Amino acid sequence: MMGKVLVDMIIIPAVIFTLASGITHTSLANEDKNKTEYVISQSEESKFLEDIYKTEKDNLKIKSIDKKVSDQNYIDKEITETKTLNKSDEDYIRNQFGETKDFNDGTYKGTLSISNIDIQTIKNGYYEKIDEQVLSFENFTDNDLNNIEKEIDINNVKYYLINVEWEPENTRAIDNENVPTTYKGRKIYQTVKTLAYSDTYKVTVTYTGKAEKVDTVYDYKVNYEKKVQEPQEEPKQEEKQDSKGKQFVLVSGIGLTAILMYLLNGKNTYIYAKNNNGFKLIKTEKISDKKVSIDISNCYRSSENIYAIKINPLTFKRFKGRTISIVQGNKKKDIVLWNNYYEIKL
Repeated sequence: MMGKVLVDMIIIPAVIFTLASGITHTSLANEDKNKTEYVISQSEESKFLEDIYKTEKDNLKIKSIDKKVSDQNYIDKEITETKTLNKSDEDYIRNQFGETKDFNDGTYKGTLSISNIDIQTIKNGYYEKIDEQVLSFENFTDNDLNNIEKEIDINNVKYYLINVEWEPENTRAIDNENVPTTYKGRKIYQTVKTLAYSDTYKVTVTYTGKAEKVDTVYDYKVNYEKKVQEPQEEPKQEEKQDSKGKQFVLVSGIGLTAILMYLLNGKNTYIYAKNNNGFKLIKTEKISDKKVSIDISNCYRSSENIYAIKINPLTFKRFKGRTISIVQGNKKKDIVLWNNYYEIKL
């Protein structure tokens, strides 16, 4: 026969009651005076948290550690690139350069976009070229051949006769010989033209945008207090304990196993929203190595934007010093777990 185990109510039922009940707690209006702020890079985080842990003393404990991406993580960046191109139309330029440019100098990185295009025309001088015009003729007489023009104008450009190529076109028999009467052929004229080389273009493209630290930088705010204040529960009338004695419950071996399995595999994080009556439970969630973000976008919203996070003891012991995130719409709050209870403002 399986023996029964006598379990102090404080050990298990009180844990479940604490996590699931409503909470009344001091408002964030009374903020701690002992706050220390740091700017820490991602590569320094592990060492930083180890050192921060060592600052705790018997009479001075860390209440919470707030973490967010620092404004120092971002800078406005501008770079330029210059090329010599044969065309100056904008589409051609954008195609040659690219609409965006990836930037990484080892300290900052980012993708920058074209913000300005500067074009300078380069005149490449002139060259000379012989231009030739060939004019055909026919039915020319001997007299016509003798009077071919030595110079002609074509499009206001003067051409000079270089050569005449001709042959008989019609003949007549005289004294048993064929004597040409008309001729056909070509008149060849040439001139020297001065032409400009094609322009080229010196194009300078400016890229601008936001660049962020390769080694992400975070703002840390460590809040200290002499004693971490735990939430006080709203007791239900029928669950009030007798002040004169200690209440016990009998839990069978099977029941204890079931409760422990629930604590290990069930919900381990509780989110509360502050209202006029204290705090209202709005979501229970299970955080794990693969899930460290809790989305409360669709949950009841606090009119003061103040929320409380309670983590069960087993989970807190496992996750102490790690970062979890509370998300509400486009707002996000990172929390470094140093205690199993926090109040935050989104």
